Amino acid sequence: MNMNDEIIYKTEPVTQFNNLDSLPFIDRSLIDNEKYHNHIGQAGIKNSISIQATRGCPYRCFYCDVPQLTKFHFRRSVDHVYEEIESLYKMGIRNIEFIDDIYNVKIKDFMAFFQKIYDNKLDLNFYFQSGLRGDLLTPEATDLMVAGGVKSVNFSLESASPRLQDLMKKYMKVDKLKETLKYIVKKHPTVILGLNAIHGFPTETEEEAWSTIEFIKDIKWLHFVQLHNLRIFPGSLAEKIALENGVTKAQIEESLTMPYNMIAPTMPFDPAFSRKVRLTFLKDYVFNKERLSYIIPKQLAVCKESELLFKYKSIFPTQINTIDDVLKLAKLKREDIDIPEKHESQSIKINYPKPNHVSDKDALRVLLIDATQYFSTSNLAELRVTETPLGLMALLSYANRELGKKINGKIIKSFVDYDSFEELIQIVDEFKPDLIGIRLLTFFKHFTIDTVKAIKEHDNNIPIIAGGPHPTIDAEKFLHEVDIQACAIGEGELSLTEIMSEMIDNNLRGGAFLSNEQLSQIKGIVFKVPANIPVALETS
Repeated sequence: MNMNDEIIYKTEPVTQFNNLDSLPFIDRSLIDNEKYHNHIGQAGIKNSISIQATRGCPYRCFYCDVPQLTKFHFRRSVDHVYEEIESLYKMGIRNIEFIDDIYNVKIKDFMAFFQKIYDNKLDLNFYFQSGLRGDLLTPEATDLMVAGGVKSVNFSLESASPRLQDLMKKYMKVDKLKETLKYIVKKHPTVILGLNAIHGFPTETEEEAWSTIEFIKDIKWLHFVQLHNLRIFPGSLAEKIALENGVTKAQIEESLTMPYNMIAPTMPFDPAFSRKVRLTFLKDYVFNKERLSYIIPKQLAVCKESELLFKYKSIFPTQINTIDDVLKLAKLKREDIDIPEKHESQSIKINYPKPNHVSDKDALRVLLIDATQYFSTSNLAELRVTETPLGLMALLSYANRELGKKINGKIIKSFVDYDSFEELIQIVDEFKPDLIGIRLLTFFKHFTIDTVKAIKEHDNNIPIIAGGPHPTIDAEKFLHEVDIQACAIGEGELSLTEIMSEMIDNNLRGGAFLSNEQLSQIKGIVFKVPANIPVALETS
């Protein structure tokens, strides 16, 4: 059906959770944890578990989709976060990844948490792949978090230009960030210190691009710096500014599936200039002989070689297969640097939780798919980070609490649980879902469309709901591109649980789904109906 023959309907928005302590702890038995621990996680390490202490972000950076996904920033209490982490500690978990957008907005709570970890002598390793704002971090808070077990922190600069900081609405105090970085480098040199920067903002000048590179070079001993080329998300302020400055919708669409180290057609610079900036950054900083001689021994004291290699491949994927390749780029050999001896640490047995949810034999069968990982056959496989599907786990944990034995939920992730569409279809056949939910990011939009197509070609009757950042920011277009029943907007717990509840109450199984009138009563969703079918709803 042509999109002109369809009408998009958007229901009343769902209210964002403001008391995160009222939500259940994530049920870690919902996935096969060993599968994930065999891969390198978001923080670049193995054998870790992700945790989220906040939702949303108080800032409104113009390139980011988080403000559209969760409009407000709410925090769990210190005691609530500690209680969950203590339970993970008792399981044998020692590596914890925080996946928050910003955890240290309220610095007193941030310090209180690590003080509690320190006082209770929990021997844990904490990693912040993102989640900390450098210009808010005090020396006292830094010392305390390191004493509490923080092994890695990653800050976001984006740009050293004050004008661009204002344009992107990040409002980073760049000088204060530099103070924080230099303090960590000097006082805590074994903390794996990362920095994110972005090249190619709309209206960015060549002078501003170089100022960011000079900022980085001034912090001599950063462990890892990612210089990303900007990707412009649909519906963002960045898109509006880019369109006003000559970038086309087609160029934005083309760029969205390109890796961040590739030069997109949306860049405000000549490609030759962008290549020069990147090569200068790699040659003069990342693979600087003096810097690597100092940094790599400290990195190997914290990271396994495989983990370290993964990090360097994310910066320069085409030329690095071993640590020796890293050294070669800097004209170094292993014997040139002081590689620390590896001491075998005592192995701690992790007692992974066993499934604790029991369903009725006639329970609603719900398959939740995280389609944010390409298959191993993809040419993007070397950029892979195996993130735990924490959002889907939170959703199903909530639904299980609310609906109990009436639902039978299963969570799977591409690459980890199935590595081809054939394997996906096999899971679908075996599980026989009454409802499928799919989480997706903009970068994986086309992969998700192919996922839906594979399912529909096998069984066109299974109702499918999509959620996550991309459906939230671009639901109408996505619904025209793919044959699904609806998109969930923002937090999905309430919307999807209500859909499940209605399906249970109306005994909808085996391809049967809610009517348009029933869907209109579900908050926080967008769906489409044929234009020739009257329905008393408000259109978007």
